[in-house]
Amino acid sequence: MLLRGAALAFSTLAIAAFAFAARADALIYWANANTHTIARANLDGTGDNHGFFKVVGGFTNGVAVDGAHTYWTVPDANIIGRANIDGTGVNHSFITGAAGPEGLAVDSAHVYWTNGDSGTIGRANLDGSGVNQNFITRASPANLMAADTDHLYWTVLGEGPLGQDTIARADVSGGNLNRTFITGAVSSPEGVAVDDAHVYWTNLLGGEIGRANLADGSEANGDFIDGARNPTGIAVNSGKLYWSNFASNSIGTADTDGSNVNQTFIGAAGPEGVAVDASTTAPPPPTIAEVTGAGLPHGIERSLLAKLEGAQRKVDADHLEGACGSLGAYVNEVRAQSGKKLEAAHAEDLILEAIGVRDALGCGRS
Repeated sequence: MLLRGAALAFSTLAIAAFAFAARADALIYWANANTHTIARANLDGTGDNHGFFKVVGGFTNGVAVDGAHTYWTVPDANIIGRANIDGTGVNHSFITGAAGPEGLAVDSAHVYWTNGDSGTIGRANLDGSGVNQNFITRASPANLMAADTDHLYWTVLGEGPLGQDTIARADVSGGNLNRTFITGAVSSPEGVAVDDAHVYWTNLLGGEIGRANLADGSEANGDFIDGARNPTGIAVNSGKLYWSNFASNSIGTADTDGSNVNQTFIGAAGPEGVAVDASTTAPPPPTIAEVTGAGLPHGIERSLLAKLEGAQRKVDADHLEGACGSLGAYVNEVRAQSGKKLEAAHAEDLILEAIGVRDALGCGRS
């Protein structure tokens, strides 16, 4: 049946994605406000390059990466820049017309940023088209941000609802705005990052890393990790946290369970935003048995297969941005059929497997 063919194509896609990921080193990127540069290093702290490329227009704050590009914000110039992942093709004015852009996030389809001066979230297509500076309004004075498959997250400093410092959340569609998703344990928040289980943030003045449950913001712990020095940006990848210690000019790191803290992991120069690209650790590919017997109608099976085959072709051509988009469309279609033409638990398995391949390709983790 065609669904069996889709499973085979998906398995092949996964193997190809893992092979591609293995050819590229996973790296950490950060914005050096003092030297107006984007820096990067290997995830073990070696090979640090403090002047990976120069930023123009003022100091840079937020930074995000996907499988193809690095993005950054320049608040004073109201611009968002972009470069190829290898540092070539620098475009200092990739997106213009922002209003004090601070945070930045990217997923398989869009770039998002916080407009600190207008209290809005902006959005554009990955190629810079379709710019909407007011994608989400009433976002409060927003700071740094992160994204996952379903949601956008950003920090609200000092002037949130009722004067609270909070972590806000909204759907990636812009709906279901919740400006008080996490409160109480949040104090002078700057950076925010998410993995499959938790939200993490930096409490600037308290020198702390906070953590809460991803699903509902519960069990918020404002000093999950302490001892940081004015921490600003934060990123998470493969069981590791990385944050910028602005006051001590360093990048800190720890395991996501709070152990193995190292506040001087890498030297920096007034570090702000932090991002991590693809992990070299990939989940196993799906098996045919997981999809056999689903009994999907012909049209749905054919549509899923087409998206997987399209993603495979783009991986083969090293067109990661396109592959990420195809996988995102596949995930959206599986999700749409969950509990309808496809058993919910089965759909969830397929979604998690596809997300694993996306992660291996570096599709939009900040």
